[in-house]
Amino acid sequence: MMKKIIGRITLVCIIVIVGYSTVRVIVKPDVNQPTQALAQQAAVTTGQKVGETYFTRADQHPDKALIDIINASTQTLDIAIYSLTHPDIVAAIKGAKDRGVTARLITDKVQSDGKVQAEAMKVLGSASIPMKVNKHNGLMHMKVTIADKKVVTTGSFNYSKAASTSNDEVLMVIREPEIAKSFTEQFEQMWNDTKGFETIERKIAQ
Repeated sequence: MMKKIIGRITLVCIIVIVGYSTVRVIVKPDVNQPTQALAQQAAVTTGQKVGETYFTRADQHPDKALIDIINASTQTLDIAIYSLTHPDIVAAIKGAKDRGVTARLITDKVQSDGKVQAEAMKVLGSASIPMKVNKHNGLMHMKVTIADKKVVTTGSFNYSKAASTSNDEVLMVIREPEIAKSFTEQFEQMWNDTKGFETIERKIAQ
């Protein structure tokens, strides 16, 4: 399944390379413009928008781009994220659940025990968002959000303040149904893998 996902992402990259003469990548957009305008400026295109890239140290605000996608979700929100500590992103996920979006979270077991992430998970758990962590020996190192099974975000970007402000990070937004389908299938496989993952419950004390 992961080979299938990687293959399709590679195909997008090949399309971008082959169509280089029509590719448009802006590294230093005007940060005074709204996030939607930044998305248009940072878009990688070959006649139509295939993907968008947001680099932290190019002042392209990947956190804001991710929050926009979460806020635009209307049906489902599946998130597999290694580190989740950014309060604005946590609030956006909770807000999606509050407005009726079916949200699920998979994260890393070791990271989930960190003080800041544990508090973030209490917020999401108190909103009745189901959460799972890995119990296999490796890391749950993915950084993925799937919105409405149509839009996927991936890259090096963890959902933290440091990743949003000072690290060399990139968030890639992919608006391609077949790639979104592959990510959804992989998420479902992980979610239903009772040997590799287990449910975790965290709630704010009443």
